Amino acid sequence: MPQKQDALKLLNEWVSSDSLKKHCLAVAYAMEFYAKKYGEDKDLWWMCGLLHDMDYEKFPDVNIHPAEGCKELRKQGYDEKIVEAILAHNEKTGIKRNSKMAKCLFAVDELCGLIVALAKVRPDNFKTMTQESVKKALKKKDFAKNINREDIIKGIAELEVNENEHFDLVIGSLQGISSQLGFNNDNKN
Repeated sequence: MPQKQDALKLLNEWVSSDSLKKHCLAVAYAMEFYAKKYGEDKDLWWMCGLLHDMDYEKFPDVNIHPAEGCKELRKQGYDEKIVEAILAHNEKTGIKRNSKMAKCLFAVDELCGLIVALAKVRPDNFKTMTQESVKKALKKKDFAKNINREDIIKGIAELEVNENEHFDLVIGSLQGISSQLGFNNDNKN
């Protein structure tokens, strides 16, 4: 079974975009936080989050992504739980989100994008961000237009979590890695 360092190497082989790498890292840490909450294997969940969009640059077509990346994951011996969760995060694959891991990946993916975008326009980035900040950003259709708000709401429902707690958990997971996401310690991006 590949380890975290193998997953990072694979991501770097498949992804050149710095912003996509940071998105994958954000999702990885949100997944790790949820794994801890549910008593699951945090490394396995982290790798799932890290690699969920590894093929997006090469295969941005929603009818192909993430199937091509998943072929590589299987070839390299990644756990089938990871592969199934990654396939299920794109509804076009027809794979149902039956596992907690799959539901969690879907629930944090778009939300991580929204929260990072919100941090970029806040003077203190993540520092004082709250669930209320996220709710306001969700309502602003012109803000981070590419974020699928319906998927965020659907993900929360499928995961059966409290919206406020979900927002707090994802904010908390990203606060701890703000420098890895490109935010300076002096609160300026």
